[in-house]
Amino acid sequence: MQKLEQLQRKVKNAKDLQSIVRTMKVMASVGIHQFEDAADSLGGYYDTLERGLQVVLSKEFSEARPFLSSGDEGTAGIIVIGSSQSLCGPFDESILTYTLEMTREEGKKEAQFFVLGERLTGYLRQAGVSIDKHFILPGSAGGISGLVLDLLAGIEEWQAQRDIRSIRVLHNKPADKEGYTSRGQHLLPLNKSWLERLVDRPWPTNNLPQYRVDAHTLFLSLLRQYLFVSLYRAVAESLAAEYTSRLSAMQQAEKKIDERLEKLNRAYTHERQSAITSELLDIMAGFEAAQSRDSDKAI
Repeated sequence: MQKLEQLQRKVKNAKDLQSIVRTMKVMASVGIHQFEDAADSLGGYYDTLERGLQVVLSKEFSEARPFLSSGDEGTAGIIVIGSSQSLCGPFDESILTYTLEMTREEGKKEAQFFVLGERLTGYLRQAGVSIDKHFILPGSAGGISGLVLDLLAGIEEWQAQRDIRSIRVLHNKPADKEGYTSRGQHLLPLNKSWLERLVDRPWPTNNLPQYRVDAHTLFLSLLRQYLFVSLYRAVAESLAAEYTSRLSAMQQAEKKIDERLEKLNRAYTHERQSAITSELLDIMAGFEAAQSRDSDKAI
């Protein structure tokens, strides 16, 4: 009976864990759609932003010159995005490996790092990387804007106090079919070829928009919006990839729990049948013993 009770407790614990895993699967699925929608929603705004840059640069391309330097000299600023929570498989390990490979190939040993996610911060410190500042990732799409504003303030501090002109963001993003892949994006310096393509791109109407404010002021405003959109999309894509990884981890966990439950149920059924058989044998033995005693008395 004691072994039967132990099996009952194990079955109950496995079912409780199964319920938790299924709940986390649902939450991961919701999170994936939430952050993918947040990233996709920027498409129209990004196109409008490019059109604004096209208008300014068509007249005053010189305004972009200070932001077209090569960035090969001096200290680089690198923003690395990890996970907001645990239970997402090798998510942080993947971006850690990618970050170390990129910095080693580009020789950015003295780079300054902003790191998003506590686990990744710990991994990078263990790898000997000096972290300038770490940030907490939001749990919903509504918190991305505030985080990006904090990052922009940090970038401005980098530029003003440390003269950092080369800035890059590294993060995981959902793959086309399944899983995720690591990628890097140069935020600054601006890509000269990209700006030139903007200037040469045909305008959709016959009337080119006009502006009255100072071209440099307008360009800086559009540049800040470009950085905002790029960072927002990077964070949203990383969070979508994180939840994709978490969903995959929960699916694997659910499969293992199902296998464990099947074994426990078989063991419980076998043990229960053995207990019932033992009780029946005891009853039969008692009945035979009682019959024997009655026969002896009759003689």
